[in-house]
Amino acid sequence: MSEKLKILFIHGITEIGGAERELLRMLGELPSLGYQPVVACPLQGPLVQELDRRKIEHHAIAMPPWRKLLAYPKRASAVRELREVVMTKRPLVLHVNDIWWVPQTLRAVAGFRIPIVAHVRQEIDPPKVRRYELNEVDRVFPVSRQIQRSLEDGGVLPERLRVLYSGLDLSAVPVQADGHQIRHEFGIPADVPLIGTVGNLFPRKGYEVMLRALPTILKSLPELHYLVVGGGNAAYETRLRSLVKELGVANRVHFAGFQDPVYSCLAAMDLYVHPALTEGFGIAVLEAMAMRKPVVATATGGLPEIVQDGETGIVVLPGDPDALGQSVSELLQYPARCRQLGEAGRTRVATHFTVESMMDQLVSGYGTLLGRRVPAAKAVSR
Repeated sequence: MSEKLKILFIHGITEIGGAERELLRMLGELPSLGYQPVVACPLQGPLVQELDRRKIEHHAIAMPPWRKLLAYPKRASAVRELREVVMTKRPLVLHVNDIWWVPQTLRAVAGFRIPIVAHVRQEIDPPKVRRYELNEVDRVFPVSRQIQRSLEDGGVLPERLRVLYSGLDLSAVPVQADGHQIRHEFGIPADVPLIGTVGNLFPRKGYEVMLRALPTILKSLPELHYLVVGGGNAAYETRLRSLVKELGVANRVHFAGFQDPVYSCLAAMDLYVHPALTEGFGIAVLEAMAMRKPVVATATGGLPEIVQDGETGIVVLPGDPDALGQSVSELLQYPARCRQLGEAGRTRVATHFTVESMMDQLVSGYGTLLGRRVPAAKAVSR
């Protein structure tokens, strides 16, 4: 058997959100495609624990927030630590899993002839493209066409860009997941409408907009409950809990914290809401659609590329609680319409957003950089 081709992934966040779940998915798939993934990341955190559990090789390095003033004195040592890992492991490709660590990586491999791939998972304006030196890497994987256009406007050569949509392993999505335990755990009756959102607790996720839409929804659906699935910014969570009390909906909003996997939470929901103000792609939306849940999402970033308005869900403008509340209220009044959208959503995921499709594009990109032909991931799909 030929030796596997080594890819060094660089990732500086050790909490687990959508980007980290996708990273783990890629790491799990690559060995069957002839690649050996290795990860450079900080020393501790849930992601490190998961890498250990899965027996994925990883190396601890410092990864200070590159453009923060307080990080400036730490830059040189951080670059040296990454350079030492590169020199020791001798990867064929460096895969930077988000924009934040591109400057550190470029400096760490100065003088080496190792191609760099950068994943771009968020909406980005042209000045930030240049600040994070994305025009200097060999291949850029935006997770949506909207991000691709922004990268071109920022100076990345079109021939270096390739959209890489996220993909799910549909064999891991439970067909008959039971949401009763989740409802029981949070005191939500089995016969009332439940909507929910999955995402880390950050302002850009739009939770405040959703909470402000709740009073309107409760006028037409007075028994409805809302489940918030995600951890993250403790100060922001405190702010959300204060807003819940201010709006008088504390008995209808439930904070579930971080959950992995999220499928039991999604199974408990009658409708999935994604109220993001900005969003690169929206893996949680894919997961909800794969569970045949009707979706109401905002028209930001890559979300309109996932949710086809009126066909697989409803799309509203971001930051508009009235429009969000009206769409949720109207859709929940028509169960047959919800089922139709849910089935269409599942079909769309199975057609366009599978892990096999994602891995085909990923390893094809690697192969182009390395001058190799690579097998399609479909050939080894489970």
